[in-house]
Amino acid sequence: MKNIFLTIYILTFSAGFSQDLSPKEIIQKIDANERVEASQGVMKQTITTSGGSQRTLEMKAYSKDRNDKQLLAYTAPARVKGDKILMLNNGNDIWFYTPKTDRVRHLASHARRQKVQGSDFAYEDMAGGNLLKDYIYTLLGEEKTDGVDCYKFELIPTESGPHYSKLILWADKNIFFSIRIDYYEDGELLKRLRLSDIQRIDDHWTAMKMVMTNLQEGGQTVMETESISFDTKLDDSIFTTQNLKRR
Repeated sequence: MKNIFLTIYILTFSAGFSQDLSPKEIIQKIDANERVEASQGVMKQTITTSGGSQRTLEMKAYSKDRNDKQLLAYTAPARVKGDKILMLNNGNDIWFYTPKTDRVRHLASHARRQKVQGSDFAYEDMAGGNLLKDYIYTLLGEEKTDGVDCYKFELIPTESGPHYSKLILWADKNIFFSIRIDYYEDGELLKRLRLSDIQRIDDHWTAMKMVMTNLQEGGQTVMETESISFDTKLDDSIFTTQNLKRR
């Protein structure tokens, strides 16, 4: 009888051990959840400056090929209506169009660091990228944040990654989805992104609310998704510079 219990214990222990994931496997699961094949949605962005003034922008957002192609088309207010931002190659190529000048402008590589429409999101933050490719990652352990059990990673950008010196990322252990990211430069904490109201839509996890807080300058930007659909068929022509001038 003792041998039977010992055998059961060994088998149970071995099964549990075999289910442990390596840091690479965890990162792959996060990437798989967050880099969807295609999506389109309607979003609202509320920007609060350090002085307390607010403005709200509305937009339509499209993505394809696991975020390799992205398009933002602003619909309100009037001063930004018709503005479009096209990001290709995981945000390495960025074009900006405004009907005010009726010109398509290709942004220089250093422009990835600039704020998008005066928000606390930089272009490279919006691009997302590829965790496995764009960072040297280290699993720091497991930690609860915002009441959620998470994997905690340190991410050091590679040459293809963003300009930050490092990121600290917390991902929900149960669904492998980021819920908090801290951005550092030269050892100083610059800003913090919190993702909440995470829902399962079209068999994909998505954060319906994202809040980027600027911890150096003050102010924050709230990005709310009003509607979204995934795995929709989007024509490649949407993600071209020629399309930016179409109304």
